[in-house]
Amino acid sequence: MYADQYAHQRANRDELARIATELGGITLDEALRILLFREQTRADFAHLMADPADWADYLREGETLAEVDIEVTG
Repeated sequence: MYADQYAHQRANRDELARIATELGGITLDEALRILLFREQTRADFAHLMADPADWADYLREGETLAEVDIEVTG
């Protein structure tokens, strides 16, 4: 039982290490933070898209911001 649990944990850690490498060699902590952020973002968008009025408001706000956004040059 414990051997299976440790093997599973090792496989998870190895997969996280692979992702961290793909993200430019960042730490495992940073890779985990990125993955959690991405998952939360997906969940937030799914929640917004589930309500057509909320999704329309979100898109409208994005269009408004795009119209007033200016390019910053140095």
